[in-house]
Amino acid sequence: MSDEKTRCTRCILPADYPNVSFDADGVCRVCREHDVRYGSIDWEARERTLGRILDRYRGRGLKYDCMVPFSGGKDSTFTLWTIKNRYGMNPLAFNFDNGFLDSDALSVVKKSCRKLGVDLYTYTPDTGLLNRVYRRALEQTGEFCSACVVLMPTAIFRAADIHGIRLIVAGFSDELEAPPRETSYMDRTCFWNIMKGGFSRKELKWDFFFPSWKRMFGVKQINLPDYIRWDLPMIYETLNRELDFGRSMASVRYDCLGTPHSSYLFSRRTGFGKYEYLYSNMVRAGVISREEALRIVAEREPKEPPEGFDDFLAGMGTDRSILDGIEKKSVFNFRTRPGLIRNIAIRIREMLP
Repeated sequence: MSDEKTRCTRCILPADYPNVSFDADGVCRVCREHDVRYGSIDWEARERTLGRILDRYRGRGLKYDCMVPFSGGKDSTFTLWTIKNRYGMNPLAFNFDNGFLDSDALSVVKKSCRKLGVDLYTYTPDTGLLNRVYRRALEQTGEFCSACVVLMPTAIFRAADIHGIRLIVAGFSDELEAPPRETSYMDRTCFWNIMKGGFSRKELKWDFFFPSWKRMFGVKQINLPDYIRWDLPMIYETLNRELDFGRSMASVRYDCLGTPHSSYLFSRRTGFGKYEYLYSNMVRAGVISREEALRIVAEREPKEPPEGFDDFLAGMGTDRSILDGIEKKSVFNFRTRPGLIRNIAIRIREMLP
């Protein structure tokens, strides 16, 4: 593909990525940091740790051993299949519909649960409230995904608590999916500072503010890719063989219908796109070639407002005037939880059984 951007010679991160630097070979600092962080993991030891965690929670719940957040995408589907078939756990699949769920994704969710013999719990909050929250986030920060960063974990923990489940096993891969910390951050303190003035705390409490003490001591969450190798070719092969998944790494589709709009807004604010950093992660991890990543990014990264953009904004009760000054908007304009307190809380949570 023709690409005028200066990019890392190993992955595809562009020169306008925040705080990027390149060595003499043109390799970016993110690639170098990746090698340090992921280059010497003892996966056998990690999986033994996983086994001990699962044994600790097996049979502990009222009915279910654990809950798996289940969107119908490759990661959550493989997580559910693995927990059920490889580790013999009795999971509850939790599906969250934020109003942007693609109907095909929901069909995959239901079909997979039937094939696996797994109970499915779906939660759909009031779309009127959600659209107001999304609009407020977009007005204040230039993007709306920050609302789901708080909304989804709260819904997941709330559902686990309601069902007496004490372990959540998610399929989020920090190596493959983590956004740039320089552009993307959210905690409940920051979220409330964005929302206040537009909502009362009571309006948001159930969907956005699960009690901290319960999250710390009552329900534990782990990410399966932290404990086993997240081999995407093997994952697709397994899912197509076992569950008739019907997709490959070359598939281009959106489970969340807000994704094209979110990516466009992200590029308007930051100067580079979501798919640029996501596919850079995949190249760095050896999942996809650099050339293939560049081709996919050229196809997926929206340079102009995506089709249906005005209707999407209208659904939130706004229009393109909300984009005025978007380059100056950021979640970092709002106070967050002190970093030391947050890091201590995360460390304690990880240590607890």
